[in-house]
Amino acid sequence: MLLEASASLFKGWTFSIQATDLNERSVEHAKAGIYGDYSTRNLTPIQRQKYFAPVGDKLQVNDSVKSLVTVSRLNLLEDTKMLFMKGMDLIFCANVLIYFDVNSKKRVIQHFFSDLQPNGYLFLGHSESLYGVNDQFKLVHFPSATGYLKSQPEVAER
Repeated sequence: MLLEASASLFKGWTFSIQATDLNERSVEHAKAGIYGDYSTRNLTPIQRQKYFAPVGDKLQVNDSVKSLVTVSRLNLLEDTKMLFMKGMDLIFCANVLIYFDVNSKKRVIQHFFSDLQPNGYLFLGHSESLYGVNDQFKLVHFPSATGYLKSQPEVAER
C-alpha cells in the first residue's frame, strides 16, 4: 500500500518497515516472504503481478518490497532493546498485549510512547485498548479502525 501511495499521495517520501516478532520461526517465515492462498487472498491481480513472484503454488514477495522491510526478533519486555526503537511514525501491535499482565502492558506502551515521533500513531488489535494502561495517548476514530495519537505537548500561553 505504501509503494502504491508513494507514486502520488506520498511522492518524495521515504519509508521503511521494522517488523518484529518474539518467535524465531515467525521471523524466519517473514524473512522468506513466501505466502499461500489464504494469506494472499485479498491481493488484486495487479498487486500479485507487481509485488510477488510465483514459487510453486505460493507467492514470494519481490525484492523491491523486501528491501524496505527489516525483520528481526524482539521481546517487547526487553527494556534495553526497546530503547533503540526510536523515531517511529506508526506502530502496529495487534493481539499481543492480551497476553501481558497490566504492569507488562504499561511498560510496553510506555516504550511505544517514547519510541513514537510527535503526532505518531499506535494501532492495537480490535480487542485491545489502553484503558487503565496509559492515558498519554489521544483516542482517534477512523472509518475502519481505532488508533491512538501521540499528541504534541501543549505549550502554555504567556
